[in-house]
Amino acid sequence: MSTTGVMPDAAVSAALERLLPAALVGTERAPGWRAALSAAPAPLNGLMAALAATPDEDAAVLLRAAGVLALAARIGADGLALPAEAAETPAAEQPGARPERRPALADPSSRAVVETLLQDDWPIGLRHTMLRRLAERGWRLPAALLPQALELAQREPALRAAVGAVIGERGAWLIRQQPRWRQLGEAPAQPTEADWSDGTLTARLAFLRHARAQDPVAARARLEAELGQLAAAERAQLVEALAVGLSMADEPLLMRLLQRDRGGEVRAVAARLLQRLPDSAQAGWLAAQWDALLKSESAWLGLKRRWTIEPPAAEGADWKAHGLDLQRPRHDGLGERGGWLFQLVRLTPLSFWTTRTGLTPADLMAWAKGTDWKDALRRGWFEAAQALPDDPAALAPVEVEWLLAVLGRDARGVSVSEQAALRRRLPPAQRTALWRARLAGDPVEVAGEIVLVCEQAALAGVPDPAESVLDAAFLAELGAVLEAQWSALCAGQLDDRRCNDWLGRAPALLAWLPAGVPGRVEALPEPVNPTDAAVSWAQQQRTTLHARLQRIAALRRALEALPAAPAG
Repeated sequence: MSTTGVMPDAAVSAALERLLPAALVGTERAPGWRAALSAAPAPLNGLMAALAATPDEDAAVLLRAAGVLALAARIGADGLALPAEAAETPAAEQPGARPERRPALADPSSRAVVETLLQDDWPIGLRHTMLRRLAERGWRLPAALLPQALELAQREPALRAAVGAVIGERGAWLIRQQPRWRQLGEAPAQPTEADWSDGTLTARLAFLRHARAQDPVAARARLEAELGQLAAAERAQLVEALAVGLSMADEPLLMRLLQRDRGGEVRAVAARLLQRLPDSAQAGWLAAQWDALLKSESAWLGLKRRWTIEPPAAEGADWKAHGLDLQRPRHDGLGERGGWLFQLVRLTPLSFWTTRTGLTPADLMAWAKGTDWKDALRRGWFEAAQALPDDPAALAPVEVEWLLAVLGRDARGVSVSEQAALRRRLPPAQRTALWRARLAGDPVEVAGEIVLVCEQAALAGVPDPAESVLDAAFLAELGAVLEAQWSALCAGQLDDRRCNDWLGRAPALLAWLPAGVPGRVEALPEPVNPTDAAVSWAQQQRTTLHARLQRIAALRRALEALPAAPAG
């Protein structure tokens, strides 16, 4: 099959539409459908002409032709030129692709491991380890595996950065041919003007962040000039790049987006960034709202202040312009006034509360518990915490206190993934302390949080998420607890609930952990198959789980043994 030419999606759709009448009414009632096959666009025209000339039954030919076109629509026509047995196409024969900088992985045993991890149902952490190991050892993926890798990155956002590092120039070229893959483009290490003018959204985002670090004013002006030409999803992601070098100079643009942009996510991003500007007009407007709602009075002979809070009694005419949603969510449970209070709280910078009341975040959480509006306050503070900087090093001490306060035992009703997103922002020492305090009593829950935090770190492009999440001392404690838990599981000593929980969590966690822990797993005794019919389903799955953990450990060892690519 020829690899020249690029077949646009519209051409594929048109070719499929020409086959539709024959498929609907029958080939015998649609004369000329075989001739229409020859009109397929390059590079499929030769193959389709050959199909049209075959003497096979009409129905079989029609199905084959539809299958070819459907596959072309799925991966892009040039992706079809990558059969597994094909040799690497020389760079000179790749139209529009730059010469490759890394060799393709060719060792049969190593390639077999990579193919296994791309094809079968494996935990994200194991696949991330595989992709990271390929990049560290200087390899790129063979061309025949690129469609699978790009499909995987499309399904799993946490793997996109890792996939982008090993797809090479042909992979980058394939991305440019298929619109639904274009968000997967690798962020360039040194962005150029070409990345901004012609690059994928990923490349443009990398350029804008780099530009903001160099000259925030010029970068903002560049973004502002293009906002009117972008879709809402693109606007939201690029506006979020203003977090780099954020200052009061960005306030006019952010306020305009908050008040006028038609995209709800764009307005939400603008509101989150304005929360980091305590001197902004938005912060001043919110403070004025609280003047009427948050009151204090003397207590204990004037030695203390007692704070009271009341939600708004009616909607404000300017609420929508300041980011409040006037449509009450169904099944919210907070009530109308509680819902208004919640929205005001979530839009207000957390620093406002400690400054206005003189209370610590922990004191404020305790105070909220004694009010009639504790759920609205706590949920609002939790969402306000999500507007804090992602980088733990950028947090002020009081912001760390806020994170610890909202992640306390009163975080009931907040999803585990949302809590994990905030834990990832904590400095490592504070985050580890929270896990250590719960490890003995809730090892399964801690394991699930570690998996989520690792996945979120991977999504943020952290090269080695586990190392960024787990320090050596805690890893040793975690390994000992896991070994004891999984040994008890293999011996049938855990109750059904804990056994069932580990069936999903153990493989996902093992896939992320450093090399020493898989070694412990290989030493686990093999479970004895239960013979008692009364044994629960979860207990019966012990052998399956043991085999799964052993297979993950073996694949980890194989990845550790991956050879380095030849120099030069």
